[in-house]
Amino acid sequence: MNNERLSLLSNIAHIFNENQIGSADYELAKFFLKNYANISKMNINNVADQNHVSRATVRRFCDQLGYANFKELKAHFGDFNEGIEKYRHFYSGCTFRSNLVVQLNLMMDELSKRMNTPEKNSIIRSMSEADEVYIFASSRVATSVLAFQQELVNFGLTIHLADTQDDIEAFKPFLTTKSLIIVFSITGVFADSIRKTMVDIPGRKILFTLQRNVTFNRTFDKIYHFREQGNSKINDQLYYTYGMNFILDILFKDYLDYIYKKEEK
Repeated sequence: MNNERLSLLSNIAHIFNENQIGSADYELAKFFLKNYANISKMNINNVADQNHVSRATVRRFCDQLGYANFKELKAHFGDFNEGIEKYRHFYSGCTFRSNLVVQLNLMMDELSKRMNTPEKNSIIRSMSEADEVYIFASSRVATSVLAFQQELVNFGLTIHLADTQDDIEAFKPFLTTKSLIIVFSITGVFADSIRKTMVDIPGRKILFTLQRNVTFNRTFDKIYHFREQGNSKINDQLYYTYGMNFILDILFKDYLDYIYKKEEK
């Protein structure tokens, strides 16, 4: 499925999960999720009438998702059916399980190599030495990061987690040159959406992504790519479902090794 559509769906699901049942935002999010394939054929009156809300409420919902109006939002639903076909192609057929195992082995092997470098050790040192550590990630990735955050609390490291533009803006007054900001954006869509905000943020900024975007070089101090340039053998979705947990487990293990060595000294 198109990466931009995935990000949009993830943001709608976040609103659905975070709001009270029966609230306008909850009901609109539920409506958009259930009617995802047909939104591009609707107008704002259809949406407002079917959800018993005003057009202004629908516009505010669109604004939460980063769109100026409903027309701009629905333009991003247009190729949903094409995205569904890509999903069906990957997950269908009697060879799915064997293909999945092959791709997982390829991905884990490459990630293991790319996460076994001296540069990675500098992240661990930065996590230990920073005044505060912040992780910014889309809501789809933030679920994995949440477990990482909770594990590190047990070892004295508190990580601040943000998965929306509003959360990042709320953190800005507290960020300093001694802050460490790690951004996880597998497809690059989330990183691109917060790029203008990140330019004005002080501190050391690190990005983990699949996307090779030259504009990121002007925003982040260091970029770690999940895979080698030109490697398209591995389905992007596997980085969401398996790759992120693998990377976070490696960072967690290496952080523990680092603090244990410091204690021994």
